[in-house]
Amino acid sequence: MSEMQLFFLSAEAATFDINSVDDGFILDSDSSCGSAAHYLSHRPVDDCVLGLGFTNWKALIDHALRSGHFELFTCVDGGIGLRKYGYRHGPIPRLPAAGVTYVLQRLLSLAADRDGSLGRNDKMVSAGNDVSHKLVVEQGQCCITIKREDALVRTSLNIEQLAFSDTAKSDPDPIAMQVERLLCNAGAVECAALRIACRSIATQILRIAHGVR
Repeated sequence: MSEMQLFFLSAEAATFDINSVDDGFILDSDSSCGSAAHYLSHRPVDDCVLGLGFTNWKALIDHALRSGHFELFTCVDGGIGLRKYGYRHGPIPRLPAAGVTYVLQRLLSLAADRDGSLGRNDKMVSAGNDVSHKLVVEQGQCCITIKREDALVRTSLNIEQLAFSDTAKSDPDPIAMQVERLLCNAGAVECAALRIACRSIATQILRIAHGVR
């Protein structure tokens, strides 16, 4: 018997979530500490849909992604679930805290793995106001370059560090602000043009993640 199974046998019913189409529930929890992957790997769930039984949310989401469930959808209660494109319902009717963030991080990684070196051979994208940018996603890293006039600024971060919104599936603002901070720390001059470029980068990242089929 696994350590996870022993945990469930000794746990009270209210200490873990239930993933179910009709009568599932998810406890409120603070996911602000550590990465989304780490948090979800330590959050137990009883899966009644995909047949995993007692497991953790990271394992459950990974299993759903491996079986082609790539679309984030808004539930009736305003939460966000995971399903296959073209389907009305999904095996995860509602994701827990950090779930949306983790799904988008994994989708971006999957897109990069399929491409080999996503964006490496692409031209720089104009964001207006004499500012252009380039995004390369490879080997678990997002490498970002900003060009304004003759000045180049580069920065990078791990995909698992990307601050995807956990409450909205297509909100570019959290990533845009994160990228702007990183570029300013790398020497970029804070200005309206930089903010526009960072929002363009965030939108591009989201488009890639949501484009996985």
